[in-house]
Amino acid sequence: MVGWATGVFRFVLLTPHGKLLDCRAGSVVVPGHDGQIGVLRNHAPLLCKLGLGLVRVEEIAGRKNACFVVNGGFARVSENHMAVLAYDVTTFEEMEEGEAQALLAQARDTIAAGSRGRADPTEVQKARLILRMAKYTGVEPVPATDEPAPA
Repeated sequence: MVGWATGVFRFVLLTPHGKLLDCRAGSVVVPGHDGQIGVLRNHAPLLCKLGLGLVRVEEIAGRKNACFVVNGGFARVSENHMAVLAYDVTTFEEMEEGEAQALLAQARDTIAAGSRGRADPTEVQKARLILRMAKYTGVEPVPATDEPAPA
């Protein structure tokens, strides 16, 4: 059974506005409503409700890894095919640099407002996830551990 889970499977991310990603991936992690769920090739059939969190798609054939912030929806795994139907998705995919920086600034403002008790806790959590997604995708430079963060 060694290597049984190696290889790729089909992954599709759908929203009410259309298809965001259709690819062959080596692994996918989704935010289940009660915890993170990791999926590899030959995963057992699964249907789960999604919560607020990051969808990470790794080892994509022919392109870099992808990351999305989702809030609500469903994930289904069956016969080496995974479909995620998400209600609310935020991504840097195909976003201009200026738009990405504006989204990051808005996320930082939401977090600051949340620390003063002036923002919805769910929006603050989503803003934190947007900053994590930026670091994961390389949109925002991550300072090295020996360098101080910019002020």
